[in-house]
Amino acid sequence: MREVIDAPEPILIYLCLYHNIHQVPLGTEQTQKNLSQYLPSIQELGRIYTSTHQYTFSKSRYTNKISSSSTEVSDSFWLTSSLDQSKLNYYEGREAEIKTKLKNLEANLQQIMGEKQKIEKMMENYRSELGKLRERKYHIDNLKKKLDQKQSVYKSLAAQNTDLTSEARNILLKVSEFSKKKSKIFADYVKVAKNLVILTKDKAICVYQDALYQNEKLRLENDYRTYISLKQEIETNLEQAKSLTHQAREEAKSTLETASKMNEINLENGLPQNYKENFSKLPDSVESLNSEINQCQIIAQCAYDVDEKVIQEFENRKKRISQLQRDLEKKNKKLVDHQNNYENMKNNWLQRVDEMIDGINVKFSALFMQLKCAGEIGLSRPDNSEEFSKYGICIKVSFRTGEKLQELTAWQQSGGEKSVSTMLYMIALQEMTRCPFRVVDEINQGMDPVNERKVFDIIVQNSCSKKQAQYFLLTPKLLPDLAFDDKTNVICVFNGPENLPHSKYNLKEFLKRRKALNEKNF
Repeated sequence: MREVIDAPEPILIYLCLYHNIHQVPLGTEQTQKNLSQYLPSIQELGRIYTSTHQYTFSKSRYTNKISSSSTEVSDSFWLTSSLDQSKLNYYEGREAEIKTKLKNLEANLQQIMGEKQKIEKMMENYRSELGKLRERKYHIDNLKKKLDQKQSVYKSLAAQNTDLTSEARNILLKVSEFSKKKSKIFADYVKVAKNLVILTKDKAICVYQDALYQNEKLRLENDYRTYISLKQEIETNLEQAKSLTHQAREEAKSTLETASKMNEINLENGLPQNYKENFSKLPDSVESLNSEINQCQIIAQCAYDVDEKVIQEFENRKKRISQLQRDLEKKNKKLVDHQNNYENMKNNWLQRVDEMIDGINVKFSALFMQLKCAGEIGLSRPDNSEEFSKYGICIKVSFRTGEKLQELTAWQQSGGEKSVSTMLYMIALQEMTRCPFRVVDEINQGMDPVNERKVFDIIVQNSCSKKQAQYFLLTPKLLPDLAFDDKTNVICVFNGPENLPHSKYNLKEFLKRRKALNEKNF
């Protein structure tokens, strides 16, 4: 532990001198998992730390047995800066949330930027159209200015009493006609702009449809190429089949000629009637014909002179085989009956064992609930249900709130926890067995005072009932102010080099001295 502590030199000297931190080994999670393998080598160290627990080993002065205890390592507090893990987790969660939102915002921003580019393109088109409209407006404004000038000139001339009425009227008519033409041109421009938008949409639709038609065209071309390749492959296979058919016909023709020569048959006069009858009895399929040929070949190969003894031996063995088959059927039936009986016996046995263990578990769990802990007992079944020697009792306990039930083993729990579990298991077994007395030796060693007091109360409550056997609890010490029953007897055994040997005990002398002391005190 000395190598992992950083502190001023006087503090390190104090810790080494009074707490021996330089002799305390440290382990990892791997040490925690394989603690049972390291126990023989680390028990002499007295104490060891892992990442989550502290294990302490002590030797009994009476039996020299080593007991162990384990406690959880609390979080660091002294000589270190504190860190609020809940706030850290909260801010880390907030950071992850903000990053997720930031990614979503970036994706939305990219989408908005794309839409912005489209809108900018549309705005450019609108700006160009707006520029053209402004040019037309500017032209109209110029015409209005000219008209105003003309009207001012007209008014000046009218003021001068000049006879220009007819000319003014003509000018006004021309101006009105020009204005009408201008407004008509503007209305036509608006219609053309609307038609342009409609044509643009139609153009986009046509481009999209053309792309679809091109894709369909490519797909049809690929299908056509595939069909061409398949056609070529089929034509090749057809040519090969034709050649094989022609070859088979030639071979059949040659075989037919050979067979007609061997049987002295003239095929020109037709097939004889007896051959036709024999051929009509043969099967039509090639597989059946091959099977008939193979059977005829086998019969031909076996056609030789057979000894009568061999036939007799064959018949005897045939009878023997039938007899053995009947015996085998009987034995198989007996085997099935035995297996059914075996399964029934096994199921009945397992049912009785389960009922017995359930009864023990109810008592065991109730005893653990009195200690505000949890415990259960179950049947440990092997993978192969036929291996009865591997059946066993599985005890699971939990001594801390919120902790899962863990199997009771030699290294998982501390010495006190193992003593409490063993004692409560023995008490739960009392109602299942009958015996004249029970003896427990130093079962309270390694227990903390709270559990020792609770276990002692449970022992007294269960052992002092009418139906229970006599109970002997051997211990070198007992807690003060224990709750004893009227049926409880405490026997103190004095031993040691300074005590009086039992051979020199004088009960009368002891009583005499006790009486004298009492009279002296009064």
